[in-house]
Amino acid sequence: MAWLVGLGLAVAITRFGPWVQHRLADSGAGPAALLAVIMLLALGFAEPGLQAVHRWIVIGPVRINVAAIALPVTLVLLHRARSAPVAMVAIMLLLIAQPDASQASGFGVAAVIMLATGKRSRFALAQAVLLAMLGALAWCRPDPLASVAEVEGILSLAGQRAPAVAIVAAVALALAALAPLRLAVGSDGGAGPVLAGYMVATALAPAIGHFPVPLVGMSMSPVIGFWLGIGALAAQQRDQ
Repeated sequence: MAWLVGLGLAVAITRFGPWVQHRLADSGAGPAALLAVIMLLALGFAEPGLQAVHRWIVIGPVRINVAAIALPVTLVLLHRARSAPVAMVAIMLLLIAQPDASQASGFGVAAVIMLATGKRSRFALAQAVLLAMLGALAWCRPDPLASVAEVEGILSLAGQRAPAVAIVAAVALALAALAPLRLAVGSDGGAGPVLAGYMVATALAPAIGHFPVPLVGMSMSPVIGFWLGIGALAAQQRDQ
């Protein structure tokens, strides 16, 4: 269901995304849209959390990782704006506070790629160093949550039960993580390398800590987030 819903959203974004982005640009609502995303991430603290961890919003039987849904499309929008250093730092601080080292690392890697492929300046270099340091700080926060086999440990579980399936899943995850590069536009690749950097970092994080394996694990949030990012990239390509 998550794959089907996400695909539908991606198609809608591809079709109407350029029009919406132009309307936001014409109305000066870009900063307001980024502020809304930051507030959305902050909603994770509205829940009491589990062992002082605030990664999810619980709606009935559904548990949503807001960062996994919101960050891919946010990175594409930030790349288009290239004028949101405060938003980048604010989002990173929220990810550290949750704490979510996986999403913080993905966002940090993507932000550094964005800054490296943009206009080079001392300010951009300082911001990249700051975001890298904050990403490293996220790994120093205590994270007591245990791994769930079908979410964080899905590849290990598959390897024990059906090694061939584990290999296919790992290859499919690698190809999906690199898929945004196929939608690269412009001399610097647009937001394609940025989103690919985020996907690769979040795919590698479960090998280091107890974090959901994106796309393969039994979690709908990374699936929807992936499609939102792909839809935004396709809209960017269509616009240009």
